[in-house]
Amino acid sequence: MFRRALVRPPGPNFADGLTTVDLGVPDYDRVMEQHAAYCQALERCGLTVTHLEEDTRHPDSAFVEDTAILTPSRAILTRPGAASRAGEVAAIRGSLSVHYPEITALAGPGTLDGGDVCEADGHFIIGVSHRTSEQGAHELADILAENGHTSTFVDIRGVEDILHLKSGIAYVARPWLAIPCSGAMKSFAWSRRRRTPRTVFE
Repeated sequence: MFRRALVRPPGPNFADGLTTVDLGVPDYDRVMEQHAAYCQALERCGLTVTHLEEDTRHPDSAFVEDTAILTPSRAILTRPGAASRAGEVAAIRGSLSVHYPEITALAGPGTLDGGDVCEADGHFIIGVSHRTSEQGAHELADILAENGHTSTFVDIRGVEDILHLKSGIAYVARPWLAIPCSGAMKSFAWSRRRRTPRTVFE
């Protein structure tokens, strides 16, 4: 399904990034080890990995998926829900233009983080969260519809366990979603369920 990946290493000021949990200061050496392992896993899956330079202007910039939604025909730049992350979007545009001649940007005033968007074979599940507003979700859905993509909205603002939609779900393969976060289950009450060793929805 995927052929390429853009990755950006965490900078030495990674610990200055935003967080919603109190787990202490990240161990930077361990962070870099985990990032390297992540890149190696992508390569083992057959992806061509493009390594971007660290961006110490933006401590959260390693989370590149929050800056853009990628479809086969275009890249859609987001409007992060945290004002401190707005500069990350401009920083990623040049790298995306190498692969996408058509780049669209959300106009606002709504906000949207890429971590709240889960693509499943051309259908997009869009999470309405504390970072992604209803306006932002609807604007993205309208843009996606221009290229024939469908979308579904899921409100996760009442789920305490997760910040973004993809913190609580992952698309496996049609028709399966893996939902390791128990708090996210109620958001998918419309799905048909099957009991397995892991929580999955069909």
